Amino acid sequence: MSTIARNKHWINRLPHIFEIDDLMEFCKKYEHIYVFGRGEAQEWLVRFLDMCDVNVEGYVISFTPNEDNFYYRHLQVRNIDELIDIPNIGIVLGIPDYHQGIVVPMLREKGFKNLFTMTEHTRLGIAEQMAPRNKDEMTFEISLADHCNLSCQMCDHYSQLSDEWFVDVEQFRKDMTRMGEIYDHEIGVITFLGGEPTLHPDIIELIKITREQFPNGQLILLTNGVLLLSLEHSDKGNLWEVLKEYNIDVTVTVYPIKLDYEAIERKANEYGIHLKLSSNIHAVDPTKVVKISDKHVMDLEGKVPKAHVVHCLYFNKFNVVKDGRYYMCPVQAHIDIFNKKFNKNLEFAERDYLDIYKVKDWHEFAEFSSWWVPFCRFCDQKNWGPDSEWKASNKTIKEYTL
Repeated sequence: MSTIARNKHWINRLPHIFEIDDLMEFCKKYEHIYVFGRGEAQEWLVRFLDMCDVNVEGYVISFTPNEDNFYYRHLQVRNIDELIDIPNIGIVLGIPDYHQGIVVPMLREKGFKNLFTMTEHTRLGIAEQMAPRNKDEMTFEISLADHCNLSCQMCDHYSQLSDEWFVDVEQFRKDMTRMGEIYDHEIGVITFLGGEPTLHPDIIELIKITREQFPNGQLILLTNGVLLLSLEHSDKGNLWEVLKEYNIDVTVTVYPIKLDYEAIERKANEYGIHLKLSSNIHAVDPTKVVKISDKHVMDLEGKVPKAHVVHCLYFNKFNVVKDGRYYMCPVQAHIDIFNKKFNKNLEFAERDYLDIYKVKDWHEFAEFSSWWVPFCRFCDQKNWGPDSEWKASNKTIKEYTL
């Protein structure tokens, strides 16, 4: 079990992408690559370098080697004095900042000049991104409807471009039953979203199905809130009573639209439902000031380096279950909408997803979601980021390209 500390509601720490590029360039220069330090964080650094096709020969330390308790895979652990005569050697320092002041001078004095030091942020970020999650950290999201009753620019689920689509109730029941079996009915978080999940006419039934399979996990309804108040008196029942009875948390994204958010807060208080209102659903603390649209730029030629995947906010975090498949992220899971709208072919192969009916246990999900998949080559991480204040979509491909 990994001891890396992560907040299951917040995106993992994202390593500095230019520092990652520098690390890759460093590793290309030297025939022999070693990682200084021998602990869990260093092992996840080695896993990252393995993923990027860098051949790490081992760990190097300045005291008697201890090769017990490997988290990732066994590599030789050597004392620094054993490497003095090895030519063309590069050492990556995967150690805390407060150790570098001692280690770097020591290595220099012994004649080692080819050193790569990284910031604490990137060192820990790589560990958080590369360490497969523990069971209580595991999450997935499921789209109840791909389309939406708002039309947001640059939606990364492409809901403003989607035809009307609802998840089939029986397919959902089958998939949730299978996911319950895989997880032994225990998981960290499941999120219902879309598109707009409250558009689904059978949302109450879908909530009940999920809670039956996962009686103790946190379930979150992520919504724009437009229909929430009206669903107190829907044809299928009172959604608010169901949210209370089945212990569903509600997160409402705050948009600059004419919607009575205070009334939603009052209704949640009335039913005793945990509600989060925020213009940034990933923020630790709610913020209702300005809704900013992020632009998630796509490289239509698929030339993004493997190493950039650790800078992705979705990597090892926001997996998606849809129609019997387990996807790395919502971009990949909904790319068919993008392809259809813009007549593109950003394709994915079998390595890009798992068939949930062939998976043996949840560890396969944990390993899969913490490793690069071929579709990642389309996501231009260097150009992802906040773009402008929220506005309605013009539904052109420029919302996703430079």
